[in-house]
Amino acid sequence: MIRNILITALLSVVSPVMAQQWPETRQEAKAGSRWWWLGSAVDKENLRWAMQEYANHGIGALEITPIYGVQGNQSRNIPYLSDQWMEMLREVQKNGQQMGMEIDMATGTGWPFGGPWVPLEESACKAVFVNKTFTGGSVQSLDLSAPAQEAGYCRLSKVMAYWRGRPYDVTRYMTNGRLSWSPADQLKERIKQATNKQLKKSLRLQLKEMATARWQVTALYVRYGVMKVKRAAPGGEGYVIDHFDRHAVANYLRHIEAAFERTQTPYPHTFFNDSYEVSEGTWTPLLLEEFEKRRGYKLEDYLLFLQRGDEKIVSDYRETLGDLLLENFTQQWTSWAHKHGAITRNQAHGSPANLIDCYAAVDIPEIEGFGLSEFGIKGLRQDPGKTRKNDSDFSMLKYAPSAAHICGKPYTSSETFTWLTEHFRTSLSQLKPDIDLMFCAGVNHMFFHGTCYSPKEDTWPGWKFYASIDMSPTNSIWRDAPYFMQYVERCQSFLQWGEPDNDFLVYLPVRDMWQKQTDKLLMQFSIHQMAKLAPEFIRSILDIDRAGFDCDYISDRLLLSTTYKDGMLETAAGTRYKGLVIPECRMMPENVRQHIARLKAQGAHVIDGTRATDLQTAAQPEAIKAACGLKAIRRRNDTGYHYFIANLTPNDIQTVEPLAVDFKDAVWFNPLNGDITPASFDSDGIAIHLRSGESMILQTYNEPQALDNNRRYMDDNACHTETKTLPGPWTLSFTEEAPKVNKTFTLAKPQSWETLDDDSIKVTMGTGVYTTHLRLSKTEAKAHWTIDLGDVRESARVYINGQFIGCAWSVPFVLDCRNTLKSGDNVIRIEVTNLPANRIADYDRRGIRWRKMEEINVVDINYNRTTYDSWEPVPSGLNSEVRLLRYERRHLKK
Repeated sequence: MIRNILITALLSVVSPVMAQQWPETRQEAKAGSRWWWLGSAVDKENLRWAMQEYANHGIGALEITPIYGVQGNQSRNIPYLSDQWMEMLREVQKNGQQMGMEIDMATGTGWPFGGPWVPLEESACKAVFVNKTFTGGSVQSLDLSAPAQEAGYCRLSKVMAYWRGRPYDVTRYMTNGRLSWSPADQLKERIKQATNKQLKKSLRLQLKEMATARWQVTALYVRYGVMKVKRAAPGGEGYVIDHFDRHAVANYLRHIEAAFERTQTPYPHTFFNDSYEVSEGTWTPLLLEEFEKRRGYKLEDYLLFLQRGDEKIVSDYRETLGDLLLENFTQQWTSWAHKHGAITRNQAHGSPANLIDCYAAVDIPEIEGFGLSEFGIKGLRQDPGKTRKNDSDFSMLKYAPSAAHICGKPYTSSETFTWLTEHFRTSLSQLKPDIDLMFCAGVNHMFFHGTCYSPKEDTWPGWKFYASIDMSPTNSIWRDAPYFMQYVERCQSFLQWGEPDNDFLVYLPVRDMWQKQTDKLLMQFSIHQMAKLAPEFIRSILDIDRAGFDCDYISDRLLLSTTYKDGMLETAAGTRYKGLVIPECRMMPENVRQHIARLKAQGAHVIDGTRATDLQTAAQPEAIKAACGLKAIRRRNDTGYHYFIANLTPNDIQTVEPLAVDFKDAVWFNPLNGDITPASFDSDGIAIHLRSGESMILQTYNEPQALDNNRRYMDDNACHTETKTLPGPWTLSFTEEAPKVNKTFTLAKPQSWETLDDDSIKVTMGTGVYTTHLRLSKTEAKAHWTIDLGDVRESARVYINGQFIGCAWSVPFVLDCRNTLKSGDNVIRIEVTNLPANRIADYDRRGIRWRKMEEINVVDINYNRTTYDSWEPVPSGLNSEVRLLRYERRHLKK
């Protein structure tokens, strides 16, 4: 099975795009979603209903993650890995095969890995230090016992005494938490046995000085059971495993394996691991032994330095933990999955290791977006106080894609849209800019975070996960979600095709990072902390991007296997780069430094720092990035190159710019609607017109294409010649709404419906149908028109004379009228779907109990308990005038 999965992935990369056609859509190009199973209280009928909903709306993969249950529903909970649970998994797998859906699962419940089968001795643990002093040449019954509140979970590991910087291992002199030891007696014995007069003299002097010596003593305890599984599902409660311990990880996986073998259940397509969040796990029983083996000296000799935050000692400690996590957890877990024909998808961020190595050790590296990015895009709905700033900036998003690119892995996935806004307030339009940023960073296999299993018969709003976003059938955005899914599918069909074509490798100075914030032992490279841990590196990456280049990060391990070949740097997987950039970096291993020197001697471009002029000696910048401020990623294919380009700026871009690659022809692919349009270009460059918030895919060709030259117009540079504001009156009626709105309204001009004088309309969730008429002359009807819907709250399907012209779900809310207009009377019908915010706020004002999930339930963006009764009404419907825009096409000489 694993062989078939990897062959399929490879084919998806090398399969060519036919000229002027969208790439073949494979299952991996569809959006995936994490699938929360509350209490695993699932049944076959509702599983099939839910999966059919997901499949019909364009979701192509589901990742099962069981978590806590629903209040009052305990009798229906199914214990994790029980025979019944495995039966439900088989049902899902059967449905997935029939519906064309990939079925993945987390390797546990909640997070991190753990459960009731994890014994205390194999659980995550931390170091507990007990420090005392004594004076003189001996000590009797010095109390070094573990703190009372933790003693039951502590095991003594090592006792060290220090005098004049010299370490003494005195562990064997500990009894029942008390140290009795006489270094003076030991020294007397040495004097007695010494035969060298000079040595005897020296030892006697030392014995005299020892009478007033001040000793520092440290007892190191390993405290087990520092963390239990968060958000655990029934049957998954228990200790988190020690990820650094090979034996503990193997035993954990063996238990999961036993459930599959016992029930003869097929293994899933992919096993998933969430971000590393074992924040209390600072130690592992074999750390001292492993440290000496890997770093060449004994950590116990420097326990005082470790506690004081010595940069070198702490850095070496952190590197050792990183090695153990990579080898004993990540690599072992992936090997275990491969043994069973499955692959792995992993979020390495949050771990204390070199992120590139951990991402590289799995089949699908996965990054995470956490919050809403502030781009300033024109017309994009703002929701002050109800959004959370995205902690994953562009530099953070590039870690997982970098590992995929340099290792030749076809997919980079993403935990997408975690906490963009408060619950019930996230629109489809708010999704697009952040997924565009991820695409430009190299993500090509997105997963929603997420959708919650909820029985069909459950009252609205159904079962909910505590964090947003909620991509589920009970959310009103579900109505127009298929258009977003189609957008993702079209983008990913291109982004999964071909090979990466980034300009530079950038050395990741992880040791510089490890030497920061040494006041605490564990350093976790979480998305929330990177701005503090690596500000210099972040500035370097953003400088490279602003200069018009793209890059991938590389670790020591992977750089050591990189060679210089035919004028390019080439990784072991065959990915090629024009040069290596060394950002600000103090700490670099000598073998890495020597390897870089050899590459440079062979002719490789090695660039210190990120000055644009230095970068230009090795690569050609992309003007669309450097001059226009656009975000873009370029990939190489058999026929040329293809770009995904997004305008994530407040400015409309209309320009002609050269590309950094040679081409003979070019075509625009519009992922919003599937249109394919020949590009206009001349010797100065290619014509680009992207309004604020828009994105396009550009395919270049090495040879001229058989295009209709009559169609070779500068469509993206068309001239706007006329504007018509659609007149009133408008009628407003409702469909698929709750609560029901029984009236039809007549409006002089479009307005959002929560402002109207009707109690039901102020709180309804659903679709308002705005209808008006427009008269056009024959000449006007023949013209090229677009319809600009203005401020849409939140998505709109548009029909002209009964013909569907498209769904406007992202800014700018503009659609091509597509020759649907006629002379005489034209009927314009706009179906606008709002958010659930007004309805859920009404529920809270009326005291309707819908928060019924156990444990954390539903919280706000700051993880505080909240109600929505104080929310002001959220605009719903058309919030501005609607206009027709007339354009004339201008030719550009080829």
